[in-house]
Amino acid sequence: MSEKNLYEVLGVSEDASEKEVRAAYRKLAIKYHPDKNPGDDDAEKRFKEFTQAYEVLSDKQKRQAYDNRLKGGFSGGFDGLDDLFGGGSSFNIEDILGRHGDLFGGFGVPFHARQVQRRGHDVEAEFRIDFRTAAKGGKVEVTLRVPNPANPSGDVKTVSINVPAGIADGSPMRLRGLGQAGVGGGPAGNLILRIRVAEHPTFTRRGNDVLVDMPVPAPVAVLGGKASVETLGGVATVTVPAGAMSGTWMRLKGQGITGGDLLAKILITVPKDPSDAERALYEQLAALEATAEDTDAEDRDSHVEDAQGDEAAPDA
Repeated sequence: MSEKNLYEVLGVSEDASEKEVRAAYRKLAIKYHPDKNPGDDDAEKRFKEFTQAYEVLSDKQKRQAYDNRLKGGFSGGFDGLDDLFGGGSSFNIEDILGRHGDLFGGFGVPFHARQVQRRGHDVEAEFRIDFRTAAKGGKVEVTLRVPNPANPSGDVKTVSINVPAGIADGSPMRLRGLGQAGVGGGPAGNLILRIRVAEHPTFTRRGNDVLVDMPVPAPVAVLGGKASVETLGGVATVTVPAGAMSGTWMRLKGQGITGGDLLAKILITVPKDPSDAERALYEQLAALEATAEDTDAEDRDSHVEDAQGDEAAPDA
């Protein structure tokens, strides 16, 4: 607000009584009230201006400080008009009506006897969904306790929400109108539902790819063949190449989250409790491997002796 004389702004003398100051403000407030002047920026500017003047002159301490300031004397701890206005002139119409609405209604002014409308506050809650629902998306039902001014404990309400495919842990979903009730007939706030994705015993997410272990029997790993792997859509059959090593990754394109892939890690498995026939075959395999190792060792020794002989030949 400019450095105008606040008494002149309200149209009262400097020795006006508190009652006269109040009456002058009420008269101007009725004339320039935003309900009577919708969209009129000049009227809104005037409304703010004389409201600020009223807030100084209706407060005994502020008025004394202002009078001292007009006379060039001690300001009572207020350095300027901004201090007297409690932080400057940036307060809005809603602030004014919230503070002085009773003044207008109390004098029989019907156009603003009602309470100022305000939107209700947003509230937050968490909702846990399973891994597959987060990955593939889908409709789920959520039971919530919705705020209700008439019921301190709130109302229980079940709503259906559409979870988008690929939603990440911690992502917010906005449910409009399910927050705190509005003030004076204002709209309700929103419910911000924070999604929590439960861990899966098999799957791990990495971006839009899904990682999973794929058990492969030892004979299939050696000879090649078919192995089963769990995917987001169910169990799939994978062709494992011969000689596959444990820890090798196989990629199933498009089987991940929203265009991602499924990465299956080969884990070679052996029978925990082999039958007699299986044990006999494994013993036979062990014997063949031992024979092969002995042959390899003899070949290595022969290679070393030949090398030594070749190296010694020039000295002969």
